[in-house]
Amino acid sequence: MCLALAELLAKEALRNVLLLCGVLTAIVSMYMVLATAKKKQTADLLFGCRLDEQLQLGNARIAAMHDAQSPMKDLLLSCTEADRKEREAVKYVLNHWERVAVGIVQGIYHEEMLRQSNHSNVVSLYKKAKPFIDAVRYKEQKDTFYRHFEKMALSWDERPLKNLSTWPYFKKSA
Repeated sequence: MCLALAELLAKEALRNVLLLCGVLTAIVSMYMVLATAKKKQTADLLFGCRLDEQLQLGNARIAAMHDAQSPMKDLLLSCTEADRKEREAVKYVLNHWERVAVGIVQGIYHEEMLRQSNHSNVVSLYKKAKPFIDAVRYKEQKDTFYRHFEKMALSWDERPLKNLSTWPYFKKSA
């Protein structure tokens, strides 16, 4: 009787162990699928940005406006058609990066992938557009405009990219 009971327990224990292994495999698989999906979403975003002509045009206008004499914050006050187009270009770019930052916060995008590919652009854009952001916040009396973008840019600015000489791909062979 004891022998039969021992065999029964052994079989039940084996089934439980196998079931536990199956559950753990499923959990690990789901985690890996989610991580891969996040990176794919990020890659799609990166390639989509390259094809977004309005985003490219907006970035070029921000760079040109920053180098010009008139301050970027004055765009909000101006009523001319040219300034309206400039203002819309700035807003388009800032709204794009605000949505990207929200996507990072929500876990949709892979932040490190974006940081490695856009670090300099985002940090530079933030520094150039900061007067415009402050003017929008002042005008609307809300400090929430572009806050995720600002937080992302400041965070990335505190974490500069490594020099090429520190990357394993670029180390000189002995």
